[in-house]
Amino acid sequence: MSKAANPMLVPSITKVTVNIGVGEGGQRLQLAEKVLEVLTGMTPVRTLSTQTNRELGTRRGAPIGCKVTIRNEESINSFLKDAFWVRQNTLPSYNFDNSGNLSFGISDYTDFPDQKYDPDIGIFGMDINVVLERPGHRVSRRRQQSRRVSASHRVGPEESRKWFSKIYNLKIVGDGDGEEEEDEDDEIDVPVDELPDNIKQAVEAAVPGGDITEAELEMEDGQQVYEVTVEKDGQEFEVEVSKDGEVLEVELEEEEE
Repeated sequence: MSKAANPMLVPSITKVTVNIGVGEGGQRLQLAEKVLEVLTGMTPVRTLSTQTNRELGTRRGAPIGCKVTIRNEESINSFLKDAFWVRQNTLPSYNFDNSGNLSFGISDYTDFPDQKYDPDIGIFGMDINVVLERPGHRVSRRRQQSRRVSASHRVGPEESRKWFSKIYNLKIVGDGDGEEEEDEDDEIDVPVDELPDNIKQAVEAAVPGGDITEAELEMEDGQQVYEVTVEKDGQEFEVEVSKDGEVLEVELEEEEE
């Protein structure tokens, strides 16, 4: 039976998560919640800090951002069309992970159609994560009697790229075309304004008051790692951060004599 004939083999978007990280509670977080509500028509939930950081003034369990999770098919389609339009229907290939999920950022919510700058709100960027799966993945997330989804039933990055190109007419640029996995030595330049908020927050916590000058995405031991260059007080630091926002290493670059 072909994929077209078997509905269990046809991938679809199961959810879209839109996240705004502000690093603190208070009025700015309330404004971020208002932005998400305007864009999605949904009531956001707050995201909480998982650790205490005295330098950033955050404590474990304190609100640091907000998010909405869109599951309705019509709402997903409408939101993604607008979000892709903001990105000129073009995304780099490194935005697709090994599970076929798509993650990308938007630097200013006012770039969305029909949105205008409001000085009382200011500028908010956001991270968008799109989960593409075949039917049956829910068994891996059950609390009881969960089962692992076979590799043949998962959606890979190359299949995901082709799916989004066909369904949303996305143009995928950069390395990865026709390759299932990237070489671990490959490094992909990432524009600073496109770094996910959790990566920026991790870097700011590692080098408080530093300025991010450049960033790269590379594969190390089978996982994606961001290598971020930070300048502070005339010194240059290299910060390695996992995709989940965990700081793996901070190294002070020595000046060449």
